[in-house]
Amino acid sequence: MRYIRRFFLISGFWMALIPPAGAQDVTIRRVTDHVMTLSMSNLGMHTNVTVIETQEGLVAVETEITPYIMDKIKEAAEKKLGRDDWAYVINTHGHLHHAGGNSVFKAVQFVGHERMRMDWLRDRLSTDAGRRQYCRDVGTGAAIGQLRRALARARLTAAQREELRRRLRFCQAVQQEIMAGFEVVNPTLTFSDRHTLDLGDVHLRLTYWGDGVNHSSIFVHVVEDRLLVGMGMAGDWMPDFYGRPSLDGIRRAISLWKELSDEDLPIDRMVGVHTPEPITSREQFRQRQHYVEALLKDLTEAQQQGLNLEQVKEKLSLDKRYAYAPQYFAMPEDLGARHQRNIDTIWALLQAETSSHSQN
Repeated sequence: MRYIRRFFLISGFWMALIPPAGAQDVTIRRVTDHVMTLSMSNLGMHTNVTVIETQEGLVAVETEITPYIMDKIKEAAEKKLGRDDWAYVINTHGHLHHAGGNSVFKAVQFVGHERMRMDWLRDRLSTDAGRRQYCRDVGTGAAIGQLRRALARARLTAAQREELRRRLRFCQAVQQEIMAGFEVVNPTLTFSDRHTLDLGDVHLRLTYWGDGVNHSSIFVHVVEDRLLVGMGMAGDWMPDFYGRPSLDGIRRAISLWKELSDEDLPIDRMVGVHTPEPITSREQFRQRQHYVEALLKDLTEAQQQGLNLEQVKEKLSLDKRYAYAPQYFAMPEDLGARHQRNIDTIWALLQAETSSHSQN
């Protein structure tokens, strides 16, 4: 996926990509007493690097796309906090925005789920074709092209021209780093279900979402700050079961959504990985739980009744069985197609489970 931030110059002559070029361009947001987020929103989608201050050292959650970019964010964090005693790096899952910059941290534990591996990135960087593909994934070529076109325009002030050159150098440095290849680091401390990091004044409870949400995704509960960090915090009420989820993974997701929506669990806000501002409502957890719980129940009953898939899709269409949803929930653009995919996925899993039980 390629998302590149576009910036309008006040002069109005043109629209150009303006990727940040150094630590001075990092946006820092204080979230709680112990937590702040840092982002560059330059190449690829917006990604929050969350930094947690503790008595036992600093903790980073996510490490961006490449070491060069993460180094700028790390530098900004250390300057802001006046310390550089990093203790842990937590990768919430293995996509490119979350663990590409691990190697800038030395003598720390890298924490992730036992399924979280960055071998795919190591393999991609091992060939020229793979490195070029990663440049396309990151968006360096598009950014460099637009910056060069912007520089070719005649009506620029000296300050504007220098700013574009500075940012062009940044994009070129990222591209050069990718084409040269860089060190890829996998987690050194892994867990299967839940894990707690005791850092003196702060306790971090790490929980695996299950493959109903993502193959290796986890979230972090910063207990003392009543804060959640990680995947699955943002988004609308209808999940999209892509990849290869299991029924156990989907049932686990339902259980965790119920757990996280419980008012007895003290949570004041959440930091999503790709959302600039903290989230304060947990309503999306309740909505996801209710939708998936109802769909799983309906599909199980339909199989017991001997219905076929086409009959099920007709019976369980959004405008019939789930017609109540638009009255209460925000409607994603691809709602109908997503609902059909969820029916297909869960139906196939239920059939496989039934077949397995009959064979046993």
